[in-house]
Amino acid sequence: MNYRRIPRAKSIETRQRFARTPITRGETERVSKRSALFVDRDGTIIADTHYLSDADRVRLLEGAASALSRANAAGVAVVVVTNQSGIARGLISPSQYEGVRLRMENLLQASGATIDATFHCPHLPEISGPCNCRKPALGMYEMAAEALDLDLARSAYIGDKWRDVMPALSTGGMGVLVAGGETPASDIDEARSHRSDNIGVAVTLDDAVTIALRKIEVGWSSATAPSRPRKIGVLASGGGSNLQALIDHFSGPARASGEISWVGSNQTHAKALERARDAGIPADVVSGIDDGSSILTAAERAGVDLLVLAGYLKQVPAAVVKEFKGRMINIHPALLPSFGGAGMYGQRIHASVLSAGLKITGVTVHWVDEEFDRGAVIAQWPVQVKPADTAAILAARVLATEHRIYPLVVEAVATGGITLSPGGMTAGEVEGLNADFALLLPK
Repeated sequence: MNYRRIPRAKSIETRQRFARTPITRGETERVSKRSALFVDRDGTIIADTHYLSDADRVRLLEGAASALSRANAAGVAVVVVTNQSGIARGLISPSQYEGVRLRMENLLQASGATIDATFHCPHLPEISGPCNCRKPALGMYEMAAEALDLDLARSAYIGDKWRDVMPALSTGGMGVLVAGGETPASDIDEARSHRSDNIGVAVTLDDAVTIALRKIEVGWSSATAPSRPRKIGVLASGGGSNLQALIDHFSGPARASGEISWVGSNQTHAKALERARDAGIPADVVSGIDDGSSILTAAERAGVDLLVLAGYLKQVPAAVVKEFKGRMINIHPALLPSFGGAGMYGQRIHASVLSAGLKITGVTVHWVDEEFDRGAVIAQWPVQVKPADTAAILAARVLATEHRIYPLVVEAVATGGITLSPGGMTAGEVEGLNADFALLLPK
């Protein structure tokens, strides 16, 4: 195993400030060791050309530099770990490997990203005998932890092969598989089968870094760094049946992921307030027309991490949108962008679907932004429109689907499995939500 440490552009003062950052709001415990992103090289940061020996052929993958620079800015160490069996095979010389490494790091540096250290395993068991460094073995990670004072249990393991993320299962950290063109389908299936073990699947390195940084921010479900359940606030205007679905969901096994800590409504006599109080949840009437201060004050008092709209019929004030950007979601009883926007709520939506003669409608969960029903889509699910449907009948069928879908999405956002990327797109997947719509067809 070989190791190369690269001087950081950040000052030691910056790193010390990060080390003193509280783990979560309101906690006094301090982080004594840094978190890290352990990132595979070929197929994750640079194009995988197989046994790359020519430094002139190094090509950064699109978005790789900007993704890693975000980790730099967050004070999270970026460590490259790569299996290089081509050295044992005689296909790459150590000096050629060094040339490729240096070229990659120079390209990243020119684009504003810095690598803290690089580690590579030059072995192949069939040729050089067994070693403790070839991924998924932990040798390279343990050496990095000792050299850079890293906490492996609060770190993320990112790459385009299952072996790159598998160390997370041993360390208690998080693994994110970047499903690229060279990723075997079996690796993707394996990663998805471990969703409950802090393993995620992303399409790009940028999405993977977003998921990892969010997880580092909100905490880990490991023995060494237990996370607290996310506190969820709910805004509702009417009967609160979706609120009840959320209360029921987070009263079961999902209670480890989140808890409904507060409910607000713009309607004094909303059934949602009654449901909340019956469940022992603090509930307030909030103004739907002010500058957002009443919502923000109540949410702050309840320590709300995630704000969920469940039949809230007022436009959320800009101040609330700004405060909860990437932490506020809504559910809409149609397949957006159709049948959305101001005035489209309740049976108006379903009557419009019927008037349009559609055969399929559905449910959309999306992030909340400054415009009605225009935030990035998180999840959608179809609902059949039947010939005998009235607006009321169709509304009931759609609502039943909302009750099934919304709790799963809220849990995924609460745990960091779903995030809003800096580019405004949704990253991650909803555990337990099978999007193979063919399963809906009659047998």
